[in-house]
Amino acid sequence: MNSAVMAHMALMDNPGAIPVHCDLAESVHPDSRRFIDDLEQWYGKQIIRLHSPKYRTVDDVFEDRKYLSGRNGAPCASELKFAPRMDFQLPSDLHHWGYTADKLDSARFDGMVADYPLLKQRAPLIEMGLTKKDTHAILRQHGIRRPVVYDLGMPNGNCIGCVKSSSPNYWALIRKEFPEVFARRNDQEKRFGAQLVILGRTKDASGKTVNIRGTLDQIPVNQSTKVRGADFGGCGFHCNSAAA
Repeated sequence: MNSAVMAHMALMDNPGAIPVHCDLAESVHPDSRRFIDDLEQWYGKQIIRLHSPKYRTVDDVFEDRKYLSGRNGAPCASELKFAPRMDFQLPSDLHHWGYTADKLDSARFDGMVADYPLLKQRAPLIEMGLTKKDTHAILRQHGIRRPVVYDLGMPNGNCIGCVKSSSPNYWALIRKEFPEVFARRNDQEKRFGAQLVILGRTKDASGKTVNIRGTLDQIPVNQSTKVRGADFGGCGFHCNSAAA
């Protein structure tokens, strides 16, 4: 959503700009792919779809790597977004990111600048003081229908069953709306020795707060499916394990 508005503004400022999208195929809801097609019509310009030469979906990555997510992020982002983007870009490119003026997003852009000092970068939405709420409003004003996952209660348009989320509410929502994805992630957890969800928090012997990790099948049947609005962190160059 944010990148969609950012790209529109970048093209208004520079019609020669090249909109690029990392295509994750069936990893995302089909309506999210409809959204990209609608954006092409809005922009009046083709969006270049980048693909990994090795993997098609996030599950292809998980099954090959036998790994879901950890302290340094998730392998799906590096294989399906980071690597294709690195192969496509030129050293002279000026990158426009969809980070917003929301506090967490602004901090992520600061992290991008710090981690990739040789990359030429701008965050036009931050420069204009636009928030996530603003970008949703702008799309509505232009008659662009947002991906249906937002109407289901998802906080972003990431892949369905995003392994960077440790929120029991998020996974309860996935269990309700996409039971086949929930079952697949639960099976992958078991086979790869992962614990995706934070079931609670406690104090250790020193008084430090620590997370109580668990598996998806340990989430209570009556767990709330209301997911708070913050997203799961970056999903690409700056993938991290921040959770909603």
